[in-house]
Formats: sequence, C-alpha cells, structure tokens
Amino acid sequence: MKKKSTLGTKKTVQSVLYFFLCLFSFLKAGAQVQNNTIIYISDDTGIFLSSNAGNFSFGGSSTSTTTRTSGHYGKLIFDSGITANGASNSNYLDGYARTVSTSSFIMPIGQSGIYAPVKVTPTTTDGVDGAYYSANPTIIGTAINAAITTVSSLEYWNIKGVLADAAISLSWRSSSDITTLTGSDLSNLTIAAWNGTEWTVIPSTLDTTSFLGGASTLTTGSITSNASVDLNTYSYFTLAYKGYICPPIVTSSGVTKTWNGSSWSPSSPTITDPAVINAPYNGSLACNSLVLNSNITLSNGEAVDIVYGVTGTGKIIMASEASVTQRDNTAPAPQIQLVKSTRTLRRDDYTYFGTPISGNFYAQLVNNATSTGNYTNILDGFYKYHSGPLAQGQMYFWDNLTAITTGKGYIAKVKNAGPFLNNYTYSDAINVSLNGTANNGDIPVSIITDPAHPEDEGSHNLLANPYPCAIDGNKFLTDNTSIDGVIYIWQSKTIPQGSTGNYVQSDYIAYTKAGVVYPIPGTIPNSFNGKIASDQGFVVLGLANNSTVTFTNCMRLTGNNNQFNKNSLSQITEESVKNRFKLNLTGDNGVFSQILIGYFPEASLGYDRMYDAGRNSVSSVQLFSILDNSNRELAINARPTFTTTDIVNLGVSKDTSNEESFTIDIQDQEGIFSGNAIPVILHDKLMGIYHDFANGSYSFNTNSESVLDRFEIVYQTAALSNSTYSNNSVFAVIKNNFLNINASLEMEKVELFDVTGRKIESYNTENRKSIFKPFYHAEGIYIAQIKFSDGTTASAKLINK
Repeated sequence: MKKKSTLGTKKTVQSVLYFFLCLFSFLKAGAQVQNNTIIYISDDTGIFLSSNAGNFSFGGSSTSTTTRTSGHYGKLIFDSGITANGASNSNYLDGYARTVSTSSFIMPIGQSGIYAPVKVTPTTTDGVDGAYYSANPTIIGTAINAAITTVSSLEYWNIKGVLADAAISLSWRSSSDITTLTGSDLSNLTIAAWNGTEWTVIPSTLDTTSFLGGASTLTTGSITSNASVDLNTYSYFTLAYKGYICPPIVTSSGVTKTWNGSSWSPSSPTITDPAVINAPYNGSLACNSLVLNSNITLSNGEAVDIVYGVTGTGKIIMASEASVTQRDNTAPAPQIQLVKSTRTLRRDDYTYFGTPISGNFYAQLVNNATSTGNYTNILDGFYKYHSGPLAQGQMYFWDNLTAITTGKGYIAKVKNAGPFLNNYTYSDAINVSLNGTANNGDIPVSIITDPAHPEDEGSHNLLANPYPCAIDGNKFLTDNTSIDGVIYIWQSKTIPQGSTGNYVQSDYIAYTKAGVVYPIPGTIPNSFNGKIASDQGFVVLGLANNSTVTFTNCMRLTGNNNQFNKNSLSQITEESVKNRFKLNLTGDNGVFSQILIGYFPEASLGYDRMYDAGRNSVSSVQLFSILDNSNRELAINARPTFTTTDIVNLGVSKDTSNEESFTIDIQDQEGIFSGNAIPVILHDKLMGIYHDFANGSYSFNTNSESVLDRFEIVYQTAALSNSTYSNNSVFAVIKNNFLNINASLEMEKVELFDVTGRKIESYNTENRKSIFKPFYHAEGIYIAQIKFSDGTTASAKLINK
C-alpha cells in the first residue's frame, strides 16, 4: 500500500491541499501539472505523477524538496509519458526524482542554486532514482583508477536502479568548471562511477548536441554512457578526465631556498620556491627556478622538476634513467651530463638514439661510446632514415649520418672490436656520455611521406625524444595528427647471421592505446607502456607530406624513464582492464610473429587512429589480421564493443614457397576473455576445423607465400549459438528470469559477468551441485564462471532473451 505524502515544516497545510486539488483536476482533464509553490516530500514518501498529467512544469520560484536520508529518502515519481519543463537554477527538484518508464527521461534535479539535470534511459519500468549533490565526490571515496587523471571536485549524482539498469547522460554548466577539470580538452572527458573501491571509467561519448540544447562546449554540455550501466554495481557518478594534463606554470613564492651542502635554508623548497645550489647536491628536487653554483647528481629514477629557468656555472649529472623537466617554454635550460645505457647488445646489433641535448653532438656520439672494460669508440655504422620516395638508383632507405638534427632519430651499430671482436655470442650494454645544454620548449620536426606509397617505407619517419626525460607517447600522438597513432620501437630477437648484420626476425614493437605487440615471445603483457625514454629513437608513419610534428614541455614526464630500447619483460601496471588477447605465430625455424585483437567502445570496424596499427616488420613470416572491407594488414586490430557474432579475418605471409610448419597459440587474455570465459576459436576454412584455443595451440602446414582466405577468428559455432550451453559437466540456462545451473561436481562459487567483463552477481554455492536463482538483468549474453570444490573451474555462456 502506498503511503500518503507527509507534511514537513517547510509547507503549510493549505499549500499541500492546493497542490493535490490542482493535481486531481488536471489528471481528470488530461492537462498539465504546474508547480507554483514549494513541495516538501519527507522520508519513505513519494508523490506520483500519472501519465494522464501530460507534463510537469515549474512556475514562479518553485524549488521543491525531498529528503535525502539514505535508504529512506522521499521522491517525486514520474510516470511514463511525463516530461518536466521550466526547470532552472531557481526552479528545480532539490532531492530525488524517480522515473518508471523505459523511455529517456530528463530528471529536473539540482541543489544549492544549481540546476544539474541527468538523463536516464532505464531497461525496465521498475524505477530509476536520481539526485544531484553539489559537493566533492571524495565524500563517497578518494581512490581513483589509474585510467583516470582526475575527477570533479565540485559535484556528483546518486543514481539508483530499483531493479533496472540505465544508460546515463550527465550534464555540466559553467559552475562545473570543466576547463579546469580537462585543461580545455573535452575529447578526454568521461563519466566516472564509484565501484565500492575506486572511481572508475564508464565508457562514454561526448554529446555533439547536448540534451540541454545546443552544442557541448566547455561551459555547457552533456556526455552519455556507451551502454546501459549496472546500477547494482554503480550508484554514484561524476565527471572525470582521462587525458594528460600539463603541469601548471606556478607563480614564484619569492622565498629563495638555499642548499649549503648539509641543509636547506630556511627550509626545503617546493615547486613555488626559487632554489640556489651552493654545494654539491644529490637527489630529486622540485623548484620554481634554479641557480646552479654547484652540481646536482641524479641516480636512476630521480628527477629535477623546474617551472622556469636555470642559471649558474654548475650542471646536472644524470644517470641513464634520471629525468630533468621544465615547464616554461622560453626559460633557459640547464647544462647536463647524461650517461645513457642501451639494452644488452651483440656485435652488429643496431640501437636507436635520440637527441636530449641541443646542437650537433655527432662527435660526442662517435667518441664517447664505451662498453665494459672501458672500450671506447665501440659504435660505428651511423645512419639516418630516408623518408620520401627513393631517388633513381637508390636501393635503401638509410643514409649516412654526418650531423645530428634535434628531434630526428638515428641508429648506430656495435663495432666488431673490443670484447665483441669476432664474437657474436658476447653481449653487453653500451654507455654513451653526452654533455651539453638540455633541450627545452617546443621543438618542431618535419614529416616527409611518399604520396604514391602512403603505407610503405617511404612514409615512415625516424624521430627522437628531444628531452632529458621521458615523454608521454599518447600525448605526442594525440597532439600530432599529421602522423598515424602508432609508435614503433626497434627490438631485435635473434643474433644476426654471418657478418652482414641482417636480422631474420621482425624487429619493431608496435604500440597504440589498444596495447602493444612484440617480435619476441613473452608472457607478461605490455612491458612497453607508451612512455618514450630520453634519448630514444622511434618510428612513426606520416599521413601528410611536408607537415610538422611538435614536441612540447607538456609531454615531459618526471618518471617512466626506463623504457630505452625496451626489451625486458618487467611488469608495468595496467591502466585498466581491457577486453583483448594476443595471437602468436611460431615456425619450426624459430620465427615469431604476434598480433593483438581487442574490443573498445571508442573503436570501429574501420581504421581507428590511436588504436589500430599496421604491420611494420621485415620478418620472413608474418601473422596479421585483415581490416574489414579492406586489404590493410594489421598488427593491432581494435574493434567496437564485443559481440559473439564478430568475425576477424587473419592472414599469413612468408617469403618462400617452401612447405613449412607453423603453430598459432593465444596469450594475454584479458577482460571478458580471461580464463577462456569467451571462447576464442580459430576457423580453418581450408580444413573445415573449428579450434578452441582453450584446448591448446593449433598447427598447420603451408607452402603458400600469401594466405589470405584460410583463417578467421570466431567466438561461436553452431553449437554455441543456442540459448543453453553444455560445458563439460555443467548445464546452465537462464529462463523466465531465473538462473539454473546443474553440475556433476560440487560447486564452491559462481560468478556472473556481462560481455563487458563487469561482474554482476556472485553466489556462494556452499558445495551444492545445483543453484536456482532469480535473474533480473537486461537481455543479452552473460558468462558464468564456476569454481568447483576440487579447485577446478569451468565457464558457461548464457543468453537471456
């Protein structure tokens, strides 16, 4: 039985009676309900507006209020077909609204003189509640997922589903201060939700036309979730930024802090303080400006962060993985002494270098390269890359290096000398000592392409990190749209054969936002994290001939400077769980080729800059996926939100017509593919075989140099398309809003996931062999992961329809 609304102290009896008399007469007449006074709805109470009312309008100064008591709040309930009009900063519902419709509904909610509506599109008519809070979301929780840079400090929404999920659109206005939140970069604005542990990204898209009316701008607009949101898991939402924010140019405090060799006077500096070094100093430092009357020495992992300029006769002595950053573009840069250490190299190995100091330091590169035992001049074979069409008679895309150009990369080869003399098995790191003025500020670099061959060697450009610190690769790619959104970094796998120095294996790491693939086997995902180390050369594909890319101080980082010529498989923390996996092709002769396939709400079936990556390899055998409706060969294939009906075409190329044997296997299954929850199946159309990688690798033979129409990845066969699915000794089905699972073994735990990888239910089955549970979730595909009492696991695909 519904409770009648109760009277609060903010309302007189006469006003309440007047409202209900008006509501009754309008309901009978099928007209509108206009609220010209203040409604107060107390705990555990609701006022229901029938669909017969047509719409609800605010008039006069009519900020109505419901209580906000957790679990007992009052609510103004809108039936299907009701709209709310006339809301503004002086006319809104201060509290909770509820919609019991599956149609999109704009909740006219706000608080503290701020009208902050939210639009919801529920999946059922069971009801979705919403209220706005003009308060810092840290009231709910402070932890932030690594995929988020920062969340709003000004506002959040509480949106709760009774038994419904909903697509959600959040709004903003001038008081939201989106400029400060995003640094004026709306492209990386996102919805964030509290999952009970941390604020996490809800995949969402900026509304070109806001539901508030007009275009979305920095001062007003809206953003909408890409799919319905599980309101059992998430109930608190705010606006967040997931891009890179430039460190601010902060004003000097005017209080100089001085190092005398044993202590700071009057106290240690902060980023707002000028600093003076009067005696040798070791360790990290942040300051507003810096006077070097003596030297600073930095070990690996340490950094000096300076807002403005550096003066004085001292210098900063840097280990290979130390960092120096500056924020002001025009400020004078420090003198540095950097000893850069390469990865472990062998005779005739090439390494790619950058330009962390200004000017032409070619002589230093030639003369200051040493190996263990202090063997000097250990590098030779210095080359720069030739971008653009080859001249007549020219056979290679490499030219002799005679001078250094800031921002351009170059390569050098380990000399057949010292411990490397006539020895292809000896390996060692090379140390290159560079002395000079650090680069600072904007550094433009020209891009050349081969218009006749836009995806071939002539359109590649070898660039270099120009700063004595790491840079954010994603920021570099985002800011420079005249190049493709891929970073290629050289990495050899095998020892060069003979004395020619040529490799028989693909040689480039490929990195995009979707992930990274390697030319060497490895079990730990994504050891290269998109942060380009100081002095690192890297390859990009130009998209526009005679264009320019620009390196900026905003890209500079005080950490992540350990990725130089990266080949170790050290663990890098993932930004967030992604729905992706890798496939590896291995030949009997040891050849190796890897691709990545992933599913992202931001991606499409076309080529997506920043997510997809074409192959850039000289391997004798290559595995690749084929872009839909195209012949483009991809190392990384980013696709839209996952569906079980998706098909990914694969190809294999090799440089001979000899009969050869190969094996394809899977690794680094993440998100919805973790634990084989979604079957990844290789369809060999030639042999008529469907092979589930959960059962191991797949082997085949071929003598063809180009295999383009034999293999595809699918996620279901005819047997998997049914609404029930038998997996070993498990029978599972969703029917009539109930989940039924029967197993031949005792079950310890059952967890349910949707296709985005989000856990929606967890059951402690107490070692029973069957469960029968209510299931009130949207139609779609779900995965049950079952742990048995003997420690084994199984999974089952379920369809709720």
